[in-house]
Amino acid sequence: MERPREMVKQKTIFLEQGEGDAWFTRNLGSLGKYDPVTPLIKELGITPKYVLEVGCANGWRLDKLRTEFNCGIVGIEPSMKAAVHGAHLKVPIHQSTANCLPVNPGGYDMIIYGFCLYLTDPDDWLNIAAEGDRVLAEGGHIVIHDFYDEVAAARAYEHRPGVFAYHCDFPRFWQSHPRYICVAHRDGGHNDHVTILRKRSIKDTFRIIP
Repeated sequence: MERPREMVKQKTIFLEQGEGDAWFTRNLGSLGKYDPVTPLIKELGITPKYVLEVGCANGWRLDKLRTEFNCGIVGIEPSMKAAVHGAHLKVPIHQSTANCLPVNPGGYDMIIYGFCLYLTDPDDWLNIAAEGDRVLAEGGHIVIHDFYDEVAAARAYEHRPGVFAYHCDFPRFWQSHPRYICVAHRDGGHNDHVTILRKRSIKDTFRIIP
């Protein structure tokens, strides 16, 4: 009997098989028209110094945050077309995915997941959380803008056969660790939510038992 073929990873489809570029081409005209993330950051009085955005497209939001806070910025994006377009905005973008962040540990006080986790592979989710934790500085914030559902679900992705759009409680990946606390959770009004988590210090997290 012939062995079943292994399913192609979604990150491979977006990073190496052109779907990342296709997504960017389809959505270029609407980028930046809807942003529930930046107003919430400002409302909470958070003033980031170094921001990493995963799924940054051409870096439009990073450019806005740099203007607003005079902060350092870096983007992660599977689409090479988006990265090239970001060069016009003078936004540095690495072509990669959420499970492999080619940046230094602890180098960022804010990580934004810009509506990208729903297209990641479920068997990468624990690694994605670990990578985010690795590069986030103590006291920093993780911002997750994505679909949100307490009951995990998967829908066929309309633009590419074999790809699924996942809906679940993505913030829980980090909240399962006691160092992470939720400081804001908002319904964006477009079947989306924005959640902001803060990474506490060790001494503020654990009760010392004599």
